[in-house]
Amino acid sequence: MSTAVHVNTYAYAVTHVSTGLIRSLRQIVKESGLNPARMISQWSVLENGVEAWLTSRHLRSLVLEIYDPSRPTGDDLVGRFDFTIDYGYYPEADGELWLDPDTVYYSVRKAGAYPSLCDYRIVADTKSGRPDVAGWSTTSLRSTAGFTRHEVGTAVGGGSLGAGLAYYSRTGS
Repeated sequence: MSTAVHVNTYAYAVTHVSTGLIRSLRQIVKESGLNPARMISQWSVLENGVEAWLTSRHLRSLVLEIYDPSRPTGDDLVGRFDFTIDYGYYPEADGELWLDPDTVYYSVRKAGAYPSLCDYRIVADTKSGRPDVAGWSTTSLRSTAGFTRHEVGTAVGGGSLGAGLAYYSRTGS
């Protein structure tokens, strides 16, 4: 007689990666000198959306846009951080769950400081057909014209799920 055990680690990976993404965003907000209060008050909405779209595989990236509300719309972006989702990160994964806060710390230091009057928003870039999640609405990302994207590496991993981190800086800076 033989016994077989099958464990679905994807559900655990989704929970770990969604929590890791939101914690990493909070780390970026705090270390960039921005006010994390609004993000903390919306924590459950963020978790629900990210977890739902990771589960359904509709989440492409989670984006933190930092903008200057005193500048004209279209020219107000001052910085951006992208967590790009990789659903095939480690296909033969053994269920290992990890988070690299040093990668996040490095990207914040490289991106530089932001004026204290800046604000931010978190945008989920999703594939069409995604399920609706309460508290989330549709929007467009601000233009990154005049910015350079810098890939940092994978910041969060869980099983076959990974999230790579990139930051944007003004071209020439």
